[in-house]
Amino acid sequence: MHATPPARLRAMALGLLGSAPEADRAVRTAERALAAYGPGPRARRGPGPVPDPGPPPEAVLARVCLGRLRAREARRTDPWDPWSDAPGSAGPTPAERLVLVLHDRFGVPYETLAPVLERAPAAVRQIGARARARAGGTESMPAPDPALLRTAVDAVLAAAREGDTAALCALLDPDAVLRADTGAVRGGVRPAHGAPAVARVLAARAAVARPALVDGAPGLIAAPDAVYVFTAPAGPITSIDVLADPPHLSRLAIAAS
Repeated sequence: MHATPPARLRAMALGLLGSAPEADRAVRTAERALAAYGPGPRARRGPGPVPDPGPPPEAVLARVCLGRLRAREARRTDPWDPWSDAPGSAGPTPAERLVLVLHDRFGVPYETLAPVLERAPAAVRQIGARARARAGGTESMPAPDPALLRTAVDAVLAAAREGDTAALCALLDPDAVLRADTGAVRGGVRPAHGAPAVARVLAARAAVARPALVDGAPGLIAAPDAVYVFTAPAGPITSIDVLADPPHLSRLAIAAS
């Protein structure tokens, strides 16, 4: 069984969850899962006589905390202000937070986090780069090829018009987020996290949209005056921002395309 000091696990959980009681519960859950591995009569065994040491404790804890972060994000209903300076107004996704805390702060290798996030190590590196860009004060990673983004946005629009949530899910990152400002929330748009939830919102709300250029990048506009801004730094769409507040729209250059 891999050995990791309990104090280190608790520090990781606290960094991820931000709450001491919740961190303690996460550590206890991880310890129960780890107890199934290692020497002893109940040990799970591999193909030979040597007891299976199991995954690294950091990976087990990461999986527990990721589930809690995703559940927390799924319950989020507060409107989003893209120009707010308030902490957490455009915070990292659960996957981004996992990489920022565990890799950058505690040195957990990308290879350890990759199975937890169900991505290749190279994709986990991209998640980290995106998270660092946001944490460093930039709004997003550098824009991808506009033609590729246009293809993705057109595919979203076509799938939304068909009500094809499976096709929409295939275009989205598993941890995709849909954020909505106060005006969009008043218009019936609700924040969503995770590809299935975001796909359901798009199927219900984006079917009546039409292509647009938002600050020169491919996006969508839907009556009455709701703009959909897409971010896709590494292929799949990672975030969609729905803006409808007049002060927000006034900051954008919007043109039909």
